[in-house]
Amino acid sequence: MDDATRGLPPSANQRVQRQVSSGVSSSLFSAPAAAAATSAGLAPVGEVFGCRVMNFGWAGAGCGWYAGAALTPVRTPILTSGRGGRYSSFTPYARAFEAGWYGAVQRMLAEVKALGAHGVVGVTIERKLLDARVWEFTALGTAVRSTDPTLAPRPAPGVVWGSNLSTEDTASAVLSGFLPQEIVLGFSVSTKHEDWQLRNQRTSWINQEVEAMSDLIGAAREEARTRMKDHATRTAGKGGHVVVTQMGLHEFETQCGQDGRDLHAESIFVGTTLIQVPRHPPASLRVQTVLPLRDMSRPSPSRSIPDLERLSRD
Repeated sequence: MDDATRGLPPSANQRVQRQVSSGVSSSLFSAPAAAAATSAGLAPVGEVFGCRVMNFGWAGAGCGWYAGAALTPVRTPILTSGRGGRYSSFTPYARAFEAGWYGAVQRMLAEVKALGAHGVVGVTIERKLLDARVWEFTALGTAVRSTDPTLAPRPAPGVVWGSNLSTEDTASAVLSGFLPQEIVLGFSVSTKHEDWQLRNQRTSWINQEVEAMSDLIGAAREEARTRMKDHATRTAGKGGHVVVTQMGLHEFETQCGQDGRDLHAESIFVGTTLIQVPRHPPASLRVQTVLPLRDMSRPSPSRSIPDLERLSRD
């Protein structure tokens, strides 16, 4: 990418320029979301979008010397994409996934900066298979600007924050004294070659736990959660918080040798980091009263006529 385009593809840079020159603020808000954003001092600036397409040409090492383990009493270990060497297990696949995921988010945040906004809310991040090995990662949200620093403090120049909480939840966090920082990902793929025990438990007529698959899925989830926590600690610090907004699990198999197979569990955790900010409440608070939509001229079973007369005088 050319630095002159703010790190954005030409089409994205042109879209930003059109939004700025039009002077019109657009958003993806629903009516409740717009009301919630206003209550937290956040004004919509424009829709922002990021996209990155990745080719997954090589997933990583396969079963290796475990071929034939399904025919011998050898219990194969569980490997994860975050533990081991640079090319072990599905490490290259996991790194490519993170590059596509974070790449789409960073391009979306670049649009936020280009619009002069302070953050982005209601972010949705998706991936779509375009070809046999080609995946598209997209990030979409509404850029917002803080109109009331007493509610939503403005970040340092050149810094923007992101939240994939809903707009209503983001507003609730801001009003409670917590400002979003970053959207973080935890991703892991665990792998186990099908050994004799796993094959027997998967094909048995007995109702029983498939222990190896429980361990396989648990390993992927544990590592994905840990990686999300590590990202959150780097961005929000030890005193920060992370709100988990998405948990996903996908299982698949690959052929290993002539008769063997590898089983894989792919786990994903997504969250938004929050930090507590000092609050400076305004000198006066406006209170909105809500009256029941009931005809007070008609007595209700729980009220007498004198009660109604007293309420009308008050």
